Amino acid sequence: MVANHERLDVLRLAVDQAYNSVVITTGELDTPGPTIVYVNQAFTEMTGYTREEVVGATPRILQGPKTDRTQLDRLRARLEAGQSFQGSTVNYRKDGHPYLVEWNITPVRDAAGSVDYYVSVQRDITSRAEAERFSQTLLNGLGEGVFGIDEGGRFTFVNPAALALLGFDGDAELLGRNSHQLTHHSDAEGNPYPEEECPIYRVMQTGEPLEAWQDWFWRRDGSGFPVEVYATPLWREMGTVFGGVVVFRDISEQKRLEAELERQASHDRLTGLYNRRFFDQLLAKEISRALRSGEALSLIMFDIDHFKAINDNYGHLIGDEILQELARQVGGRLRSADILARWGGEEFMALLPDTGEAGARELAETIRAQVAHQAFPSAGDVTISLGVAELEAGEALEELTRRADEALYAAKTQGRNRVKAASSLDTP
Repeated sequence: MVANHERLDVLRLAVDQAYNSVVITTGELDTPGPTIVYVNQAFTEMTGYTREEVVGATPRILQGPKTDRTQLDRLRARLEAGQSFQGSTVNYRKDGHPYLVEWNITPVRDAAGSVDYYVSVQRDITSRAEAERFSQTLLNGLGEGVFGIDEGGRFTFVNPAALALLGFDGDAELLGRNSHQLTHHSDAEGNPYPEEECPIYRVMQTGEPLEAWQDWFWRRDGSGFPVEVYATPLWREMGTVFGGVVVFRDISEQKRLEAELERQASHDRLTGLYNRRFFDQLLAKEISRALRSGEALSLIMFDIDHFKAINDNYGHLIGDEILQELARQVGGRLRSADILARWGGEEFMALLPDTGEAGARELAETIRAQVAHQAFPSAGDVTISLGVAELEAGEALEELTRRADEALYAAKTQGRNRVKAASSLDTP
């Protein structure tokens, strides 16, 4: 059996070699206060004092201008009440250099219950505090929104960018509240978004981080915006998830640019109508649908009579205005199911689903008459010629458009300002 003095030697050796600083003082709190009776090696390394320099002195030798007096008052009040104390403040090394110390002070009582000593375990947390300040500064300076959540999905921190993006004035409005219910409750169409289907919720459940995905967040005022989101779980050392970090950015401008690029790829810049390439794609789909269903489908191809002379006489700017006005007028005559495109130059094409040749000819004549009776700014009277073709059984896109083009050519060669149908090309 190990003797008591041997146990004490083992304990003394363990404390002396402990990683954290250990200070033992007497239990007197009144002036001159507790005095140091023991410090370990970690204390001398942390403060620069030798044991001989501090034993018999008061811990006040470590205090200085930046030492938090409030913390010291709190410390004294706890010790006077016979309670343990935990806190942190600025102390000073022997060379005058400040450092941030974290204390844990516990009273040691004798058999009668009186406090004989105080044992203080101290740790220099300057590097940790600096790292935390650096992280906080970095977090506050980020343009992306960042927020933390606990395992229940409640906000634990929110950076200024996130507050601004979500429309909140301060983090007090968010901390402790459910992040999904506040900012992620519905999709872009306003349909309820169950929390269990939320990717952020899935990260918390699986512990697997998610790379960027696009989603929809809601602001305080009820408006929504598209976001790109990253989510990463936070792990305890024991291997369980205790929270997560969510990084997001507003991609409204990106979406607008994508939509604009998509529109530019499918629309004519001058008139805003579909361009020929995209129109051909739509026409191919409509032809397939019409051939399957047996429904009628017709095309009207038209262009401006003597358009070259208009450009030569009035200039291309006036010519562009006429093209724009013609697109507006004809578009106003079509049904919502019809599709109008700028085919090229001064040529246009109208696709009329569920419309036979007779209906297409009637519409073409209405358009022709309207244009002929409409005075165009700066150019006077303008007329158009139109060709009509109805889809025939088994006909391909190229053949249908060729017949519409031939009908248009016939209308122009037979005097312009008229409508010709492909089926009547043999008729003078």
